[in-house]
Amino acid sequence: MAKKFKAAGDTWRIRLGGPAVTEGHRNLLFMCESNGQRPYRVVEIPDDGSADDGLLERIGSKDLEALFERAASLGTPAR
Repeated sequence: MAKKFKAAGDTWRIRLGGPAVTEGHRNLLFMCESNGQRPYRVVEIPDDGSADDGLLERIGSKDLEALFERAASLGTPAR
């Protein structure tokens, strides 16, 4: 399942990626849907072992804003 998010004037689809470089973390991916010229963004988040849908649903709007600001473009995970 993917979640939608608006930031920087665009609409982003958010989904969980695989394991992150840091043990016990996963990658959270921001994929731009409204502008094909925008690169995707990646940030590492703690992996609590829950199902993808549950983890995404627990991330609130304010947390998504903070994660988006920390996210790095083109797959370079930000911590």
